[in-house]
Amino acid sequence: MPEVLIVGAGPVGIMLGAELTRRGVEAIVLERRIAVGAASRAIGLHAPVLAALEDGGATERILDGAVRVARGECRGLGADGWERLGTVRFDRLSLRFPFVATLPQPATEAALGHGGAPVVRGETVTAIRRDGDRVRVFSFGANGQREWDAAVVVVAGGSAARDLVYRPGAIAVRHYPDRYLMVDAPVPERADAETAVVTLAPGGVLESFPLPGSRRRFVAWDRRDAGEGSVVAGAAGAGSGSDSAGAGSDSAGAGSTGAESRSLAGGGAGSLAGAAAEDPAARDRRLRRALEERGEADAAASAVGATSFRVRRAVAPRLRRGRVLVVGDAAHEVSPIGGQGLNLGLLDAAGLAPLLTDWLRTGSAPDLDVERWEQRRVQSARIAAGIATLNTALGRPLGRRADAARSAALRVALSGASARVFAHAYAMGFDRGA
Repeated sequence: MPEVLIVGAGPVGIMLGAELTRRGVEAIVLERRIAVGAASRAIGLHAPVLAALEDGGATERILDGAVRVARGECRGLGADGWERLGTVRFDRLSLRFPFVATLPQPATEAALGHGGAPVVRGETVTAIRRDGDRVRVFSFGANGQREWDAAVVVVAGGSAARDLVYRPGAIAVRHYPDRYLMVDAPVPERADAETAVVTLAPGGVLESFPLPGSRRRFVAWDRRDAGEGSVVAGAAGAGSGSDSAGAGSDSAGAGSTGAESRSLAGGGAGSLAGAAAEDPAARDRRLRRALEERGEADAAASAVGATSFRVRRAVAPRLRRGRVLVVGDAAHEVSPIGGQGLNLGLLDAAGLAPLLTDWLRTGSAPDLDVERWEQRRVQSARIAAGIATLNTALGRPLGRRADAARSAALRVALSGASARVFAHAYAMGFDRGA
């Protein structure tokens, strides 16, 4: 049996498995999905994550295929059309990696999981139970119920796995009213090909991020007109933990039967906050209209296959009880507007891996070090959640006068010394693991 069992084979779970394997710890990953997901949700990796992954070789693999985004621009509507309000310069920060590396999530997962722990797919974890100095994990798959045994269990299965360790309703979950549309689309050659662009328009925000292969990720605040697009299915989108604006997402790698499992600090999140599925053609029409109205008309024709999502915020106050720990979206969800969710989870795992290695090699839990790790990760999640909440609020629709006032305020905020503070914040410089 493995020394460490990881629930969930999203980016955070496979990264933790790879880091433990590199350190000589026997680990295994259980994942409910039969195959690796092909969809691209999180696309941006920030400087602290790139630094944390460098020793294991993942950073080199990531940068081999990524776009290095060294600057971001904020644009608004002026008297003569769209104009630049300010610039965020990551390349002027004193960092080992002064940029954001962007690439599709499947490529990120391949780089993170290279040479890592084996993944057992098609297994939905239904319960976790402590048993003395071991932990028993129960799962259900094609061959029926299975039981696993490990010295330590780490839940990295996204928000869907939260009920395995937290009591339902004990973690405050904030549901945002905002809805967004997202697509990755090919774009014509452009001068700002390696620049992230955030356009604050009267009709709402439009984010545009470079991707490899002359493509860009577009995320637009969405106002669906009454009666437009019939609902054809149930929940879908960001409630599953997808940080679609480049931030992050863990796979929903576990089922939840929280009544059977040991609770961790009495926490818990509610049900998934999904956005209703609808007529795909209606989504594409709305996104194309947003692109045309918000300064990206050249990309509108190629914007096909848009997805819709809503967002929510949840930060667990505790990440450990005994031999069970929680990382990634299972522990904290933040709005994807700002792109830090996946990075939070990866930094959770990067800090935890050496502590688990020490624990299993010495046979004694490094309780003080784990407590410090827990405190820092919770603080970091709260900071990121606060920044994401501000970003979400800034991106909402405004009337013309209020939009002009917003633009004027941002011109001031993004000039002089304060511009460096913005760059530091968006590069995750305030994360306690940075």
